[in-house]
Amino acid sequence: MSDALPAEAPDVEAQVPAAEPSAALFGTFAGVYRPVFLTVLGALLYLREGWLVGNAGLGGAILIILAAYTITGTTALSVSSIATNLRLKAGGAFAIIAGALGLEAGGAIGVPLYIAQTISSVMYLYAFSEGYGFLFPTHDPRLVTAVAFLIVGGTVLRSAALASRAQAVMFGVVIVALLSAFGGWATATPQLPSLVGRFAEASPLTCFALFFPAATGIMVGAGMSGSLENPRESVPRGTMLAWGTTLVIYLLGAVWYATVVPRQELLTNNLAMVDHALFGPLVLFGLLSSTLMAALSSLVAAPRLLQAMAEHQVVPRSDLLQKLTPAGEPRNAILATLALAAVGLLAGSLDAIAPIITSFFIMTYLAVNVVVFLEQSLGLVSWRPTFPIRTAIPLVGTIACVLGLVLSSPAGGLPEVMFVVGIFVYLARRKRVDTPWETVQSGMAQSVAAWAALKASQMRRSPRTWKPDLLVPVREPEEARAMAHLARAIVEFRGSVKFVALTEDHALAESLDAIVAELRADEKFASWHLMPEEVPGQGARLSLSAMQGTFFAPNLLLLSDRTDPEVLQSICDHARAHRVGVVLAFDDRENPVGSPSSAAAWISDRAPDWELSLRVANLDLPVLLTYLLTWKRHGSIHLATVLRDPASRPDAQRFLSDLVELGRIPRATTHVLEGGLTENLAAIQGPEVHIFGLPEHLDLQRLAEIRRIAGVTTLFVQDSGQESALS
Repeated sequence: MSDALPAEAPDVEAQVPAAEPSAALFGTFAGVYRPVFLTVLGALLYLREGWLVGNAGLGGAILIILAAYTITGTTALSVSSIATNLRLKAGGAFAIIAGALGLEAGGAIGVPLYIAQTISSVMYLYAFSEGYGFLFPTHDPRLVTAVAFLIVGGTVLRSAALASRAQAVMFGVVIVALLSAFGGWATATPQLPSLVGRFAEASPLTCFALFFPAATGIMVGAGMSGSLENPRESVPRGTMLAWGTTLVIYLLGAVWYATVVPRQELLTNNLAMVDHALFGPLVLFGLLSSTLMAALSSLVAAPRLLQAMAEHQVVPRSDLLQKLTPAGEPRNAILATLALAAVGLLAGSLDAIAPIITSFFIMTYLAVNVVVFLEQSLGLVSWRPTFPIRTAIPLVGTIACVLGLVLSSPAGGLPEVMFVVGIFVYLARRKRVDTPWETVQSGMAQSVAAWAALKASQMRRSPRTWKPDLLVPVREPEEARAMAHLARAIVEFRGSVKFVALTEDHALAESLDAIVAELRADEKFASWHLMPEEVPGQGARLSLSAMQGTFFAPNLLLLSDRTDPEVLQSICDHARAHRVGVVLAFDDRENPVGSPSSAAAWISDRAPDWELSLRVANLDLPVLLTYLLTWKRHGSIHLATVLRDPASRPDAQRFLSDLVELGRIPRATTHVLEGGLTENLAAIQGPEVHIFGLPEHLDLQRLAEIRRIAGVTTLFVQDSGQESALS
C-alpha cells in the first residue's frame, strides 16, 4: 500500500523462528528416500520373507505383505500431507502430533516411537549376525553382534554426515545384491508355487507380527526433518517413493521365493536367497550391508527424536539430552540411545525383538492417522496442505492400525495402550510441560456436539482455529442483499453469519428471513436478530458487545459504505477495542460480488523492517480474505505492495515470496511496484476484488476515490489480532 493507507495497530507478535543450525542439511534422496529404503529392506527380505512364503504360501504371504503396507502406506500418506501443512521441525512424528494435540500427546507417542526405533536397530544387528554366521559359523554370534554394534555406534557418534556417506556406498551395494538375487530366476529350476500355505510353524497373526517390522522404517525420513533442507518437500516425495519402491521389491521377493526355492527349504534355510541367487556372495554382502545400514539409519533418527522431545522438557534429564555439539550433533542423546540399544541386545534374537517393535510402531502410526483425520474433519482454514489426501485415507489407516494392534499383540494391544496413556497422564501432570504453540484442541471442542458448547466458548480462540464469524448490521433490504452476497463468499469455506436489523421494517425482516433460509439450505450457519437503534451506530456496538460470550462469537464486522462517516468511525473504534476485525465494503451495487475468480491484497510498505511474523498488523486478514473469497472457484490470488524506496525491492520481494511459501497460499502471484497507490491500481489485471488495510482514522472520500479508480468491489479491512495467515 501507499503511505496514504498506513497499516495501523502496529503490534507484531510471535516472530517466525529462523531455521535451526544443522551439521548437514540433506535433500530428498540422501535425507529421506535412501535411509527409508535401506531401513525397510534391512533384514527380513533376506532372512524371513522366504520362511513367510513357505509357511503362508504365495497368496498368504502377499496378503500379509499388503496388510502391513496398508498400515504403513496410509501412514506415509498422512505424514506426507501434514508435513506440507506445517513448518516441520526436528522430531518427525513427535513434532506432527505435538503440533496438533500438544506436547502431552506428542510425548505419549514420541517415547514409544523412540523406543521402537532404538530397539529396531538391535533387530537389524541380530540379522547381521545371522548373515555373518553363514560365512563364519564358528564365530560367537554374541561377539559378532557386539562388534557390529560398536562399529555402527561409533559411526553415529562421529556425525550424521558420515553416516550419510556410508549409506551412499551401501545403497549401491544393496542394489547390486538385489539384481543378483532376482537374477536367480535365470538359473533356477522353476518351482510350482503354493498359493495357500499350511501355516505349520506359525499362525497368520504370528506371521504378521514377525513380518510387520519389515514394512516399518517409513518414519525414518520424517525423523530427519530437523536435518533436511526442505522438509515440506522432501518428506512427502522421499517417503512415498521409498514406500512404493520397497513394496514392489517385497512382492517380487515373494514371487521369487515361491518360484525358485522348494517349499521345505524355505522353512529350514533362512539364507535361501543367498543359495539360489545368480551370484550368492553378492547377496550375502548386500544382506550384511543393508542390515548394518538399517541399524545405522535407526540410530541416526532415534537420537534426533529424543533431542527434540528434550527441547520441550518431555523426557527425564531434558536439560542434558537437548544439548547439541558446536557441529549441531545431539551427542548426549546419541549416547543415551546407544545405552538403550545395548540393553536391547539382551533380548537374544531377531524373532524375540520383532513383535515388540510391531506393537510400538503401530501405536505411532495409529496416532499419526488419527491426528490427520481430526485435522481434515474439523475443516479449519489453517488446514491447507500442499499434498492433500482424501479423508478416507487416514480413516482407513486408523482402522487398519487398530486391527493390527489388537490382532498382533498377545494381550490385544492393552499393555501398549496403557503405556501410552500412562505417559500422557504423567506429562499432563508435570508443570514443566507447557505447549508453547496453538493446537487444534479448541477447534475440536467447537466442532463436537452441543454439550461441548460451554467448554468451547470458554477457550481462547487461536489462530489455528480461526474462521470468519461475521456480524453484519443492515438498515434496508437492498443493503442486506448486497452484504449477503459478500458474506456468503467469505464463509463459503467455513464460518457463520449473524445479521443485525437496525430498523423495524417489515420488508427488511422478510429479506433477512429469505437470506438466512437460503444460507442455511446451503449448510451455512446463519441467523438474524432485531436491534433497533435510537442513536446511530448504537445497534452495531451493542450487538457486538452482547455476543462476545456466545458460541461462534463474532470476530469480523462487515460494514457497508452506506453508513455515515462519524458512525463508521465510532463502530470501528469499538471493534478495535473488543479485538474484532472489520471489513468495510465499497461494493459494486449493480454487480454484487459473489465468489470472485481473482482477488488482490495490497500490503503496506514495511521498509525498513520487512520481517515476516506469525502476526503482522493489517496483513493477516487481507491475505486470508483473498484465500476465502477465491476458494470456491479456485481463483487466482495477487499479493501486491507499493514501495516508497526502490532500494527495498529485494527485501519486499523476499517478504512476499516467504509469505506465499509459509502461508501455503495457492495460485498466488506477487507484485512489487513503485510510485503511488492510485497510479499502480491498473498494473494488476483481472482482480474482481481489491483488499486494502483500513486506516485508524477514516477518510471516506479517500477510500471512495480508491474504489472509483479500482472500478470493482473494494474492501478495507482491519485485523483483530486473532487471525494469522501463517498458522
